[in-house]
Amino acid sequence: MEAKLKYTDEWLALAKHGNFQLAEKLYFDKLFPEIIENFQSKYSNILKDEEVLISMLGFSPEPIILTANTIKPNKHFVITTDHKEEVVNRVEEFVDNEFNLKTISDTSFNTIYNSLKEILYEVESTRITIDITGGKKSMVAAAAIFGKDYRCKITYVDFEGYIKELRKPMPGTEVLNIVYDPNINQPELFLK
Repeated sequence: MEAKLKYTDEWLALAKHGNFQLAEKLYFDKLFPEIIENFQSKYSNILKDEEVLISMLGFSPEPIILTANTIKPNKHFVITTDHKEEVVNRVEEFVDNEFNLKTISDTSFNTIYNSLKEILYEVESTRITIDITGGKKSMVAAAAIFGKDYRCKITYVDFEGYIKELRKPMPGTEVLNIVYDPNINQPELFLK
């Protein structure tokens, strides 16, 4: 596990005592920038050649922000259903590059799959990563199937430490998992 970040104890005390607004402010003002920096330095070389990032957005913007700032894609698409404006605002605040927000009408398999296919036709790259961390389970399932079908890398931001009573990861323990890489997991399908 990583060393504790500078404001972790203060954030934990606020959150555990029910001062959620102050805890959130401290988190995004002081703690999260350090988390982003550490995450980037740890994982920036892993997916450095990816040109397109597609992120599934639910109610937690942090994983999308971490992955987007680490990959630094040429094109970034964020797929969501009805979204909370403050969640999208957080992504805008912390993501270095521009992104295209695609709001879909429902989370059915066909809607997700076809939305992803539209993006695929829009970009001229085969170096695509789909981050399945956010989003509803049905979105994630459809995105993962699409990613395998179209030879996209699939990532998931996980964590090594979890605070049960807050139902949140311990800040600084975030991990970038490559769930599927067609070049490693199914190299026999590699077509030039």
